[in-house]
This record gives sequence, structure tokens and C-alpha cells, in this order.
Amino acid sequence: MSNRYKRALNICTANLSNEEGLDPIKSALCFFRMGLVLSKMREIDGAIRCFNDAFLLRDKSIQVELNEQWHQFHEIQIGIYINGKRNKIISSLAEGDMVHDLIKNRWHQLIKEVERSEIPLATKNLKKWFKTVKIDFPWDMEDLEEANIDKKDLFSTDISLSVLK
Repeated sequence: MSNRYKRALNICTANLSNEEGLDPIKSALCFFRMGLVLSKMREIDGAIRCFNDAFLLRDKSIQVELNEQWHQFHEIQIGIYINGKRNKIISSLAEGDMVHDLIKNRWHQLIKEVERSEIPLATKNLKKWFKTVKIDFPWDMEDLEEANIDKKDLFSTDISLSVLK
């Protein structure tokens, strides 16, 4: 681990310990920055936890929604998103907020589907079930590179549909 990242991690940790939860937005920023550092260090599990906490704290509308299942679902889906990216990082607050909104909308859909269902949800391992829930995350152009799609073709006016297949 480079000294630069060690220093950044120590600063983020110190800032977070001084926050004491008084300002959720400042705490969220500390978690986000720590997630960035951990991602750069390839400590993906820690980064996922930091990004998860950061974007839960940034959403003022769900502060009352302290449901353990919601938090578990959110962390699993953040993990799926990050692990699906080539660089394994959420690079901006805007990107993270957008991903968080997608996860939150899917969560509310899921709750409605379960409530409307005539068949009761008969699973004891919700974590396993949460991993099967699909969200259409908007992947970056870099992630499309792994699918062998030429970026220039995506923006040309004479693109053929076979390029996307």
C-alpha cells in the first residue's frame, strides 16, 4: 500500500471519528472518500461498505427507514454494481446518488410485489434472494470495452444493429 493512500485513509478515518454522526452529509463525504481510497488500494470489500454507508447517509428521505433488510439489500446491490465495473470504483457523488436511487426504486418495487403477491415469501435466507434481484445498472463506456464493442461504432450514424448483439 502506498504511503499516499495510507495517509488518505488515516485522514478519512480521523475525520469520521471526529464527526460523531452530527452531520450525516459530512459523514457521508468521509465514507465516500474512504471508499475511493480503498478502491484504489483494491480493498473492494471495504470500499463497498464505505460506499454503501456514504449513499445511505446522503439520502435524507430514508433516514427513518432504518430497516435491516433494506440496508442488506442496498449493500448487496452496491456490491453488484461495483464488482460489475472494470475499475471497481464509484468515481463521483453524482454516480453514487444515481445508483442509490436505482436501488431504492427497485427496493420499493420489490416490497410492493411481495405485498401484492398471493403466495407468501417463503425464504429464510433473504440475503441469498437479494442477490438474485436484477437492476439494470448503467455501465460506463469502459465496461462496454470488455464486451468488445468499439466506442466509435456506438456514436457513428451508420451503426448496424449487429454491433450491439
